[in-house]
Amino acid sequence: MIIPYLRQDLEILRGNSREDGSPAWLLYDAIRNKYFTLGITAFRLIKNWKGGEDLKKFEKKINSQGIETNTEEIKSFISFLQLNNLIIQPIGQGVPLLSKQKASLKKNWLLNLIHSYLFFKIPLFKPDEFLNKSISKVRKLGSKNFRNVIYLLGFIGIFLVIQQYESFVKTFMYFFTFNGLLLYLITLIFVKCLHELGHAFVAKHFGCRVSAIGIAFLVFFPFLYTDTTDAWRLRNHKERLLINFAGILTELHLALIATFAWAILPDGGLKSVAFFIATTSWISSLAINVSPFMRFDGYYVFADWLKAENLQPRSFALARWKVRETFFGLNHKPPEELNPSRRWIFISYAWLTWLYRFFLFIGIALLVYHLAFKVLGIILFIIEIYWFIMAPIVREIKQWWLLKSEIKFNKETKRLLIIIFSILILLLAPWKSSMKIPAVYVSEKYSKIYSPYSAQIKNILVQKDEIVKKGQPLIELYSPNLEDYINSTRRKLKLIKTKLNRLSDSAGNMDQYITFQQRLVSVQSELHGLLKIQNKMIIRAPFSGSIKDLDNLSNGMWVSNKNELFGIVHYGTGQVKGFVKEEQIDRFKSNNTAVFIPNDGVHKKINLISRSLDFSSVGILPYLSLSSTHKGPIAVRLDVDKEFENRPETAYYSANFRPVNKTNIEFELPGYVHVDGYRYSPFLKMFKNIFSLLIRESGF
Repeated sequence: MIIPYLRQDLEILRGNSREDGSPAWLLYDAIRNKYFTLGITAFRLIKNWKGGEDLKKFEKKINSQGIETNTEEIKSFISFLQLNNLIIQPIGQGVPLLSKQKASLKKNWLLNLIHSYLFFKIPLFKPDEFLNKSISKVRKLGSKNFRNVIYLLGFIGIFLVIQQYESFVKTFMYFFTFNGLLLYLITLIFVKCLHELGHAFVAKHFGCRVSAIGIAFLVFFPFLYTDTTDAWRLRNHKERLLINFAGILTELHLALIATFAWAILPDGGLKSVAFFIATTSWISSLAINVSPFMRFDGYYVFADWLKAENLQPRSFALARWKVRETFFGLNHKPPEELNPSRRWIFISYAWLTWLYRFFLFIGIALLVYHLAFKVLGIILFIIEIYWFIMAPIVREIKQWWLLKSEIKFNKETKRLLIIIFSILILLLAPWKSSMKIPAVYVSEKYSKIYSPYSAQIKNILVQKDEIVKKGQPLIELYSPNLEDYINSTRRKLKLIKTKLNRLSDSAGNMDQYITFQQRLVSVQSELHGLLKIQNKMIIRAPFSGSIKDLDNLSNGMWVSNKNELFGIVHYGTGQVKGFVKEEQIDRFKSNNTAVFIPNDGVHKKINLISRSLDFSSVGILPYLSLSSTHKGPIAVRLDVDKEFENRPETAYYSANFRPVNKTNIEFELPGYVHVDGYRYSPFLKMFKNIFSLLIRESGF
């Protein structure tokens, strides 16, 4: 075998020391703007490289210089050079080799389409010339004095915003308007441009070339990027860290300035712009860019802080090795040798990254599902769930299959089988029978108290939840009209009596006397009726019990005879009304034991017997304490035609339960009923619900 010739445009640079302290060098490919890290052995091979020389002869020469290597290592290094197109191909072999490489990397059209949908990037412009011209002016903005001024203004701004916190929070509602959304998008573009220029200017400050600034798309979600590959040249670890942190630092400085501006500016357009810049910068910096689990700024900062190149691939490899060792006890060597503490940092980081990405990609998939029309949304949802979540799991299981010859029946495999068997039992076995049903205890002896007449509340004599006795005064009402009628009737009665006394002394006016006698009886009857109503203006308890629903009354308030004032309940007898979901009705059983758990945390649980289940769904939820509008568990919507009626968002069926013993629970106490039903498999139930949802939402 003949040693190939290296490309003449390659550049070798001294790099930072490796994590173990050994020296390292960089091999720079200017055409692709790509760096390759070389260890001491690879560097010595490159240093003594001689194209066209026989492999055996080259090996002897290397070994004679004290470099310990062998034929396989040299061939492996040559393969690395060929794979990355770092050698000069013989005449007539360059094009066929490139075609072969392209064919090996070529995917079918479907995979290409999926990959392009999930991620692609577009370089927009080369900023290096602009950076060279403006770097001298921008350096002043990075001075220590300027930064201290920003921090001072930011501290003052945050202090002032705290004083106006309610006004600041209320401004968020502007986000949900069309103009607010448009301004937010414009602000986001502006902030992200400054973010990327922060990376670019700091890189240029340290002498690096910035090859491109462009836009990338992750599931069609755009974000800008800056190519700072040249930062690999820097041997100062702090300088690389500052380049990676520059974008976040730029946004934080911008957020501090905008926060101060919002606090001092008068209401108007400039104040709105400052608000959007401040909130966008704070949220973008703290919620997105700081995260080390995606390849954003936080990841590179974290990797440089650990002084760990290729942090994610190495961490993932170690985590997969740890999983295999835990499950199968293969006794394989780890992918790389690290001290135990550093190894656990890498493994823990990988597990946290997988967990973070699991929830992130599920969220992205759900977002895409809701934004697209139904059928396309379902297809894209399935693609993302498979590509981001299921595909890595499938690849790992394939690796387990390839290692099947090495897998022995040991304590690790026994433990794995126990875990798998336990999970299958939990998922597939019909073990779960308990149902949790929102419910309310209802007293069977309850009276609604109304005003006998349209009147004004004079005095409320009781309080909410007060225990009262039968006949006890509860509330005094006053009606000016009623009092006027009574006074007018009494005056009329007095006049009639006076007239009758006069007529009684005269014998010639018998007809008039009889007429006035009849009028007297009529007015007396009218007055008697009015006095009865007046007597009812002092409302008394119809029976002993507890006062309920007295929250909305106050002295001086006018009330109508059509509106309920409050209620009174006699506790000791009652029933429990539960509300069963549609998917639970086939599991409900009559004459079964159940338990009612009140929400108040004061009353004890009540043993129940299930009685019956209504066959028609509840049109209107009769108990407001269970509705979402009153912080209850049942989601309701306000009926458009009937303002005060609450309709459940999903179908619920009323279930009746009878307490086993008498209770001291008062009227309408919300809680939950725990009742055993027919057993079912949680996994099969979940699968059924998901399948039903997909069928329903797709419109099939």
